[in-house]
Amino acid sequence: MGLEAQALAALKPGGALARYWPLYEERHAQVELARDVARLLETGGILMAEAPTGVGKSVAYLLPAVLHAVESHERIVVATCTKSLQDQLFERDLPAVLEALGVSVPIARLKGKANYLCTRLLEMAEPRDDDEQEAVDALQQWAAGDPYGDLDRFEAPDAEVWRRVRPRVAADPQSCSGAVCRRGRECFWARARRAAGEARITVVNHALLARAAEAEGLLPEYDVLIVDEAHRLEGVLLSQLERSVSRHRIEELLRQTGTLKGGKRGSGLLSRVRSLALPLLLGDSTRDRVHGDLERLSGRADEARADIDKLFTQVAPGADGKGGSPYGVRKRFRSQQELLGRDLNALQVVLEHCDVFADALRRAAGAVAIAEAGTPGEELQAELELLSARWTFVRDELMTLTEAVDPEWVYWRSQSPKSDVAELRGAPVTVGPFARQQLLARSRVAVLTSATLSSAGDFGWTAERLGLARDGRATCETASYPSPFPLAQQMRAYVYDGGPDEAAAVSEVVAQLARSAVRNMLVLFTSHERLKRARTKLASLLPRGRLLMAQDVDGPPGLLVERFRKARGAVLLGVQSLWEGVDFPGETLEMLVVAKLPFSVPDDPIVEARGERLRELGQDPFRADAVPEAVVRFRQGVGRLIRRSDDAGVLVVCDQRLATASYRGPFRASLPVEPELWRDARALAAEAARFLTERDEAAREGV
Repeated sequence: MGLEAQALAALKPGGALARYWPLYEERHAQVELARDVARLLETGGILMAEAPTGVGKSVAYLLPAVLHAVESHERIVVATCTKSLQDQLFERDLPAVLEALGVSVPIARLKGKANYLCTRLLEMAEPRDDDEQEAVDALQQWAAGDPYGDLDRFEAPDAEVWRRVRPRVAADPQSCSGAVCRRGRECFWARARRAAGEARITVVNHALLARAAEAEGLLPEYDVLIVDEAHRLEGVLLSQLERSVSRHRIEELLRQTGTLKGGKRGSGLLSRVRSLALPLLLGDSTRDRVHGDLERLSGRADEARADIDKLFTQVAPGADGKGGSPYGVRKRFRSQQELLGRDLNALQVVLEHCDVFADALRRAAGAVAIAEAGTPGEELQAELELLSARWTFVRDELMTLTEAVDPEWVYWRSQSPKSDVAELRGAPVTVGPFARQQLLARSRVAVLTSATLSSAGDFGWTAERLGLARDGRATCETASYPSPFPLAQQMRAYVYDGGPDEAAAVSEVVAQLARSAVRNMLVLFTSHERLKRARTKLASLLPRGRLLMAQDVDGPPGLLVERFRKARGAVLLGVQSLWEGVDFPGETLEMLVVAKLPFSVPDDPIVEARGERLRELGQDPFRADAVPEAVVRFRQGVGRLIRRSDDAGVLVVCDQRLATASYRGPFRASLPVEPELWRDARALAAEAARFLTERDEAAREGV
């Protein structure tokens, strides 16, 4: 029996899944997706598969993947964007499919190194107060019995204290290596990599997948790649490829070297070399030379800090006299001349500092290398070599960013609104060639799946971003699967035209909705500034006693999401991360307000550079790029509302462009119902409340 037939047999009524799950129901879209994945596993190629919420796409791709792993012995990698879904796949979905099928194959979960406990750092941890001591004690007890050392699995006594402690005990991706730490089989990260090397199905996240595309050997070779939440893959790849250098980054190198401000000696590497390595060196001349090098580095540190400040003051976006923005500044530059003018002295001095620190640390490592194996000098030598390499790497990145010569990259300088710290940054204009050549071409089969991969049914935009299109058309297989939910009955959509003041319009309609019904409401913004303005207005407009929470104002997203799920009649204001990846089934979310259609900021350096590229090709950047990107984001936001077959909800979009703009078509096509235009917030709220009440009554009557 072929793979496709095996998958269909397992999914049919009375099949393996129905016998395992008593409440299992056959879903046509799930069966079709599983069929397509199974066929691709047999023939090879790339498939972009759009499967909306409720299809059950995890089982649809895991089922044929498991059957294929049993028969073919090929290695399969499954990648998700969020670590929560990664954990769900590894701990729940994948074991359930294996058990339902009655088969066994080695499986593994692998995250980035910083997600694992470093036992060496845990032993060296110095708690700053009693609360941190309690967290460290609990962590030590947990680590003694946990086989994974995955810090996401640790249940800390106090979440806020744990946020401070975690970075100090997590494995450091940059400074941790087998040469520095000789713990070998005690290392949780090393164990996880060994398990991945032995597994036939490994579950990873997008960030690790992106790093593995650049770093040889980070992941074992694989034959099949399945990417869930694939609409986020491009952003993760772009983040991985982006390069940046800031004053803070170089200050961190100075801190790790062990040189503090004011000539003070820190507890870093130089201090340990003085106390542990110098006594091991043979010959007075060697000790004197190394000691002299270390003292010169300590004496040079404050001079380096002053020169670094001078350079980053020179390149700050507001340094040209045009002033800055209270919300931060990003300013593109296209050449070294545009960035620095004719005065390159500050740059040359900082580059020289980087060379001096790198060379001195490398010479010290060479001297310490004569220490006998097993002594402290062996680990110190590795640390010195690693830190020397990091100084060289920063120097090279600073040189690359300031030269700004690669025509395939865009370069800019940015500045935080709360500090005078400037940062130089650069990124490729598009990650398409990298995604295609370094990632998707590495496997015989690639399945890219998500609830949102198309704009008005067209996969061309997403395919272009991932290097899978030619002339705006996808060059790989594409498929869309229908929603199993009766969305037209479950949802109503409204456009509210409340005038040009976004915060005022949103606040008015949210307040009216809150007065009309005690339902949980999520309000999505595209700007932190407008969110804060709306929160200020809503504090006085909402009915007394209603819970009002704003992302990053009243707490971090994760904490607010949990409070929101437990509340009734709460209002949660969110940006960015709350547009996607959060699940609010049933009564946890019945009203969704979108403040504005989610277009990218046009003066973003990457958006601007992409626009220039499209104009060179004779295309309109707005129609070809901005609109489809906004449609995909809009669909993600709207997808927060209906999560189950018995959910009901209302969508209010406070952007009259959805009703009047010439480009409204793709946005409206993404909705299961035609949106109605309203200008009276009270009447809109009454209509929304009426719909929800009718749905409640129908549910009680079993209609």
